[in-house]
Amino acid sequence: MPRFRYRAADVQGHRIQGELAALNDIDLDLRLRRMGLTLIRARVSNRRNLFSAWHASRRDLISFCFHMQQISRANAPLLEGLKDLIASTENSRFRDLLALVAEDLEGGKLLSEALAAHPDVFDRVFTALVRAAETSDQIEIVFARLEARLKQQDELQAEFTRLLIYPSLAASAVFAAAGVLLFYLTPKLALLVSSLNMPIPAATRMLIAVSELARAHLIWLLPLLAIASAGLFLTMRNSPALAKRMDGVWLKVPILGTTLRKHILARVSGLLALLLQSGVGLLDALQACADSAGNRIIQNKLIATAQHIAAGEGVTNSLRQQDLFPPLVLRMVHTGEANGALAEAFENVAWFFDRDSRETITRALKLLEPGLAALLGLLLAILMLAVFLPIYQLIGELPL
Repeated sequence: MPRFRYRAADVQGHRIQGELAALNDIDLDLRLRRMGLTLIRARVSNRRNLFSAWHASRRDLISFCFHMQQISRANAPLLEGLKDLIASTENSRFRDLLALVAEDLEGGKLLSEALAAHPDVFDRVFTALVRAAETSDQIEIVFARLEARLKQQDELQAEFTRLLIYPSLAASAVFAAAGVLLFYLTPKLALLVSSLNMPIPAATRMLIAVSELARAHLIWLLPLLAIASAGLFLTMRNSPALAKRMDGVWLKVPILGTTLRKHILARVSGLLALLLQSGVGLLDALQACADSAGNRIIQNKLIATAQHIAAGEGVTNSLRQQDLFPPLVLRMVHTGEANGALAEAFENVAWFFDRDSRETITRALKLLEPGLAALLGLLLAILMLAVFLPIYQLIGELPL
């Protein structure tokens, strides 16, 4: 089915742009009218996206869960409430996706079935929870839990992003200073010292050599680096073995790997607790959490845990064999398993990893900031020494 880039107007006359799949212009017009929009003009989209055709931020999903709660609380018709949400959604791609969900609902599908048709946005955990809510008639409660969990994940993701901001800024400052030095100052310095016919210090000779090498080969080096990066990305997309190896490498990076592991386990434990509280079976919950882990190493460990449980082993012993949780967390799971309160146990595990990951991020930032500042100062000192050493040498040889 072709996709159309369209421009339309809502009932207030506001112009809206977006992209939507339709059979032809007439079908597109009908689809937009069901969304409360009037088509102005459209054309077939030739754009090919390397990533997912749809995009939804976590904030979009939080807003979706909130509106679904309100629809259920007000006992409003689901389809009418969803159309109101479509009209107020700012993200054009997410709005178009919700329009397809509304069409599936009009065609007689359940909400969970309509959402499951878009796994890039609504993952297996999300659709499993909605399916459980439909079975138990707890739409409002489940969407409230989903909203709370998504907000916690958003806060934790923001904390994790903070860990990367300062190193990125420091690295950018180093590269910027090195670029100015290598491509602007060093060539002028080379002309100066060569015209004076004086011995050049070793540090300065090395700096001039690096500058000449960079200026001579940077034209083809940067495109080669970009091609290599794109090739690695495409290879990882098509090679599960390489992608799994890279996921393992990320988990072994000092500080970052530990924080990433705790971040993933906090999210997985919280989702597992949420699924169990909503009535989803343990094996299905583990499989859904494995699909949403975001790391193939942890994903395989969760799948292996589910296989051991299916073979008749206990939850705690199955987790212990995978070396996924520390002993304290395993003791918490064992207590919940013995008392028939696994959902509460995994909720406590999620809280434990959430708090631990936040503390790790705080400690890492306290160590990284002075460490990177010292490293930046050392690099700049070496570079400035290479620049000013011949100048000081020249001044020392001047007659007084």
